[in-house]
Amino acid sequence: MRRLAAAALFAMIATAAHPAAAQEGVGDLEACVVEATTADDRRALVRWMFSAISLHPELQDLPQPTGAQREEANRGMGAVMERLLAEDCAEPARRAFRDGSADQAVGNAFRRVGELAGEGLFADPRVAAEASGLIRHVDMNRIVELFLP
Repeated sequence: MRRLAAAALFAMIATAAHPAAAQEGVGDLEACVVEATTADDRRALVRWMFSAISLHPELQDLPQPTGAQREEANRGMGAVMERLLAEDCAEPARRAFRDGSADQAVGNAFRRVGELAGEGLFADPRVAAEASGLIRHVDMNRIVELFLP
């Protein structure tokens, strides 16, 4: 079970291909999880990702979540994962366990949900405005030169 949880929580890591029969189960679970994921679920995922990523040594000079905030992020994402797999998408999850594709199926499903959550982050006007501020620090002449013969 820990291996399955790791596959879901770190779904950004590529997984190996499985036989065609398992691929169907992989797609079924992914489609179900994406469909069943709510806006609140995506918020929980983003908070959990931020909490986990903030521990990276390269980010130690930035403000860090408190221990209580980290615990709440873990608790919230744990509840989302449990509900999606054990309730909302129990049948496709069960099939993935039976056909041996659970690691890939759960990984793909949560990777896709993570992508959607990330897209939602950058759709926020304040986030988009800050992200577009990057252009002030890029020499566009150097970039344009790439396209010239």
